[in-house]
Amino acid sequence: MNPLQQEQQSVSYQVDTIMANRNRRFKWLMKKGRTEDAIAVGEEFMEWMMLDQEDCDEEILYYKEDDLGEQFVEERQF
Repeated sequence: MNPLQQEQQSVSYQVDTIMANRNRRFKWLMKKGRTEDAIAVGEEFMEWMMLDQEDCDEEILYYKEDDLGEQFVEERQF
């Protein structure tokens, strides 16, 4: 597997984990009778998932931590 494929797999895994956690949290809140909190979690999650919609100007920024650190060091040297 090349580095790009590894990175894509990592991001995909992270998104899957986030989705599973939000789903688990929503169900837990509903089970505890905290309907308003569950709806708030669901609404926030839907906003996050809908960033690709035309009426949304937010963006998800993804970066490699190592690259960001290297960029910081390079910029401090100047």
